[in-house]
Amino acid sequence: MSYNQQQHQSSPHKQQQPISHLPVLYNPFLNCIFNNPHFNKSPFKSVIEELRANHNEYTLIVPSSYVLNEYYDPSTQSNSTKTLLKEFCYNNEDFIKSHIIKTSTPVSSTVTPISKEQSVIYNTLSSKQILIKNRMIYTGKGFRRSLKLKISHISYFHSFSDYFPQGSKFMLIHIESTLIGGVPNRKSLPPIPPPSSSASGTSKSSKDKSLNLDSITFEKLLRSFPLLSKAVSDKFYKLFHHNNKKFRVLRTYTRKPLDEIRVEFRKMLDEAFKIISDSVKVENPDSEQTYSLINHIISMFPGIDLNKLVHEYVELNLYDVLWSQLIFQFNFSNDDKETYDKEAIKILTTEKYRNLSCLSLNQLDLPIEEPWKLNELYERVSLAIKEFEKLSDSSIVISTSKTNIIYNTVKILSRDSWDLTINADILISLMIMVIAHSKVDNLEAHIYYIRNFNSVDHHADGHFNYIMSNLDAVLYHMSGNEAGYIDLMSQSNKNYQLWNSIYEQDIEKLQEIIDEVSDEFPNCEVLPDNHFLNSRNINGESCIAFAIRSKNYDIYNLLMNTNPGWFSIDTVLFDMNVVTKQNLLTLCLIEETDPRIMDDLVSIILSNSTPEESAAYFNSIDKSGRSVGHYLFHNYKLIDSIGQYIDWELKDSNSHTPLFSLCRCYDHPDYVDLIKHGFACVYEKYGRGNLDFDKHVDKSGNTLLHVILKGIPETELLSNEGNIIDINQTSQRNMTPLMLYVKYNRLENLQEILKDSRLDFLFEDLKNHYNVFDYLGFSAAKSLKTEVFGKMEACIFDYYLDNYFPRGAEDNLVAMNGKYDSNKKDWLIFLRNSDAYCNYRSINNIKQRLFITKLKYPLSTFPDEETFWKNFPIDIPTSPMFHKFRINRFIENLNILFRSLVFQSNINRSVFFKSFLSVEVETSILDIKKKIGESIERNKIKKFGEDVTYKTNQIYEIEYFLEYSLTDLNKYKTLFSKLAKLIAFAELKQTDANYVEDQALFNIIPKSNLCDNTLRSASQIAERDSSWNTLLGYITWIQATSEELLKNINKIMQEIRSWKEVYHSICILNSELKQIEKKSEKSEQPVANTDAVPVENGNTEENGEDGGTISRTISGQTLSINPIPENEIEEDTAFFSFGERRKTKYKKLIVAKSEKVKQIMKLNFDIRWGHEIIAAEISNFLKFRTEFLRFGIKVFNNGEIRRLKQRKLELQSILKDLK
Repeated sequence: MSYNQQQHQSSPHKQQQPISHLPVLYNPFLNCIFNNPHFNKSPFKSVIEELRANHNEYTLIVPSSYVLNEYYDPSTQSNSTKTLLKEFCYNNEDFIKSHIIKTSTPVSSTVTPISKEQSVIYNTLSSKQILIKNRMIYTGKGFRRSLKLKISHISYFHSFSDYFPQGSKFMLIHIESTLIGGVPNRKSLPPIPPPSSSASGTSKSSKDKSLNLDSITFEKLLRSFPLLSKAVSDKFYKLFHHNNKKFRVLRTYTRKPLDEIRVEFRKMLDEAFKIISDSVKVENPDSEQTYSLINHIISMFPGIDLNKLVHEYVELNLYDVLWSQLIFQFNFSNDDKETYDKEAIKILTTEKYRNLSCLSLNQLDLPIEEPWKLNELYERVSLAIKEFEKLSDSSIVISTSKTNIIYNTVKILSRDSWDLTINADILISLMIMVIAHSKVDNLEAHIYYIRNFNSVDHHADGHFNYIMSNLDAVLYHMSGNEAGYIDLMSQSNKNYQLWNSIYEQDIEKLQEIIDEVSDEFPNCEVLPDNHFLNSRNINGESCIAFAIRSKNYDIYNLLMNTNPGWFSIDTVLFDMNVVTKQNLLTLCLIEETDPRIMDDLVSIILSNSTPEESAAYFNSIDKSGRSVGHYLFHNYKLIDSIGQYIDWELKDSNSHTPLFSLCRCYDHPDYVDLIKHGFACVYEKYGRGNLDFDKHVDKSGNTLLHVILKGIPETELLSNEGNIIDINQTSQRNMTPLMLYVKYNRLENLQEILKDSRLDFLFEDLKNHYNVFDYLGFSAAKSLKTEVFGKMEACIFDYYLDNYFPRGAEDNLVAMNGKYDSNKKDWLIFLRNSDAYCNYRSINNIKQRLFITKLKYPLSTFPDEETFWKNFPIDIPTSPMFHKFRINRFIENLNILFRSLVFQSNINRSVFFKSFLSVEVETSILDIKKKIGESIERNKIKKFGEDVTYKTNQIYEIEYFLEYSLTDLNKYKTLFSKLAKLIAFAELKQTDANYVEDQALFNIIPKSNLCDNTLRSASQIAERDSSWNTLLGYITWIQATSEELLKNINKIMQEIRSWKEVYHSICILNSELKQIEKKSEKSEQPVANTDAVPVENGNTEENGEDGGTISRTISGQTLSINPIPENEIEEDTAFFSFGERRKTKYKKLIVAKSEKVKQIMKLNFDIRWGHEIIAAEISNFLKFRTEFLRFGIKVFNNGEIRRLKQRKLELQSILKDLK
């Protein structure tokens, strides 16, 4: 529905004539403000009038177009008839005023000390308040709902309305919704819960409850309940005191049976329970309160076991004593323990641990042959060792913690798996590995403590007893008298000999070992599974892995190629570190081993496995998610042989693909050759034009173009026409590749990307509004200006001159970027010319410089102060987020001024440009104005001399010329005014159309088919779909120039009108003087002739007061009247022999005529001066408007071509995702 239709429907009884206006904007809020045919009626009148009078003092809060058009008012959600939010834009004055804030006068402003984030509170036109902080808007005082809304972006709105000042720009803050909220038309259904959600919820609840109970200790209860602490704490203190003689046995370090220690602990435990029971006996004065408190605690924590808590409390306080007693007993010699105390026998000594330190899992007679299953067992053993080692932790001081460690260890070893079943025999073998390699000292003491000092009675616990029996079996198997231990020790020793020879790179010893094996297993026989050549350490690394780490090809060759039958292809493929998940080839690359080892290993894999198996091997990932491809930069020559098997789109935990990793290898000595090989392989595998660059983006949003160091031509990233790549894509740090190249001084990349026509050179990020010039300034500030930086600066400046400045200009000047000077409290603008002269100028200084230039050339088309600073008033504050944005727009305006001067010759362009680059000198504006005025007057006299006269026909000729010029310029102004409106509107409609198109695609196409970077947000659309805005800048500047010329012509026309009036007054004075002289001639002939009016040569006839014709001859070519001597005026001579009244009148007429002559003399000078300047200005403007418009259209065409290419890229990406 159009805006007109809505207005007609709101008042159906009134007969309204159709009002001609531009089409409706997609955003209803913007439409009602800027495209409103009823702007002078309620509810818009007061708002429009305020914005028209002070448009720089206000900022409009613009809700999302989609929300305004599709969402409803939340207050009508429960009503039968809901109100669309867009209706408020047409008939609710409070809604409109609530979205307009006065940023010139904030209510308050604060800055956080650490983040330096500014928080500002503003009033709206409806006297409500909002807070702007961290690019978020919070509704406050006056709003019914407290909302937090995200700011998507900010912008300037170019007004095309006749009821707003021409050329005015309005500040807009775009937000995700309205300040009153919004409800979608249809509510989305909640996700369907999984079938087991209720069961899992119950399980989770019970688990949380269990965790809560486990976190409760008796010590915490004493701290939380002072009454309980008062009743028992003193008694516990006495119980645990070292002077308690009742339990001196525990503190006496003499040899004693372990059972005696256990009995003493039980006695002390009984005393502890007695303390609790005595606290609730009647004899205790606080017994009732204590009893109630204990019941209260039980009710607070259902299922709590106070006996267990007291037991653990006793353990906690006695652990040091108990543990030291146990260690003392176990460390006695085992000579007589068989008869004295069997339970105190220590089996696992340091020597036994050392003898079994190289034991391998394959040597424990496991009934498992598949290498992938063995890998899983190695992984479990490795994890179980880490868990079991916790027994040695000094913080584990209670039996419950020790028991949990045992439980967790067994749980890791025996966890369920679809293809692997752990029986008792396998579990014992795994436990042998865990105990042998965890090397827990005094393990027997830990086991005894778990059995005899446990707070839980496990006698009837089958699972616990099964685990403890397995531990007993392991200890028995590892006892010195057991034959199994001797076999294990022998196997471990063989492993040690092999591994040590590899580690020490003792080739002779290794050769002896290999020769012995060759004699035992000739003719390529496969080695037994338990052979020491198949041994692995606890991380699953084999002797081949050790050879790779040694980086010695001879050792590797001796192991791998002496007998190819010893190691099957499956053994090679599944040989990996089970902790890091890195296979042999990955290990080769990481260790940067001998290239011959890598080549041989690759050859073995490729020649003995299918392509599918090879691809699976090369793309198997480690714990970081990286495959072999991620490490190929260590030996990029392998790309030629295995590159076709690599999944180049596989991402690791940092979202880096193998190709991405190649590009990030900045310290590689052959970086260009590295990425050349990589990209050549990728193009060959996927085909040119089929490479999906969206899949090569990391978590930070960096693309391949962001991370590549150099060598762009070799990668064909830009030159390959089939590549669907966005060279202007921003990272999460809001940097395009161009910005990043400048920041990190990547000169080669900068030179290459500047050659691409798709480059958005002046792109600004949406958060900080930095562009390439800002990053160039950052680089200059952080480092010395090196040769590389100088070349980089020259590249950027030359690119700007070639694309955004008229070519062939002898003089040039560019305002590059601005920075805020906290000392001067002003923005500094950095300016530079092609001769590398540069300077910083403050905004105030630039304003002064422009003002002085206008004083020097008052009748030129150089813009006056009001025109140039209309949208950039330096004395009116604005929102902090607009500071840099407004300065950037000011710089654009300043650069348009510099470009326009190239096509004009009305001022001294060279001097003007150099004045910005010279040293700033403090001068008084009043003195400068005086000097400039005097200089202009001197130039007039120098050029025209003392005498300037005009005939009336000459004045009429000048007037006709100016009137004709005015008519022609007014037509041109009207034409350009319409053109400016259409272009401003075209910019908005282009953005609207692309936004609606993207929104439709987003709603139609399943999200699963779209990559993250396929569709843009509204802010990105507004940022990139603004090519019309570029042309609008040139059109409005020509329009402003024509208005300045019209204003100057009107000044001369006013002077001509003044000349006519003065001339008419002189003629009247001459007529009156003639009458007086005629009357005086009757009495006596006058002495002097009162002629010399410098009007025109010849005779002038005027009608006198009596209706007759007066003829007076006036001398030509004179600029002044002859002075009247005072004695002739004062003396009563024959000439003044008439009456006193006539004499006085005559004197007054003479004086009046003298003043008028002076006026017309000055007007002659001004008209002559102004006419010549205006004539030149008109001629200059006719040339300027054509050439400047042509240049503006050229810049616009380049921008539009770039925009269309960008749009084509986006649509191609969508089609590619749908395939």
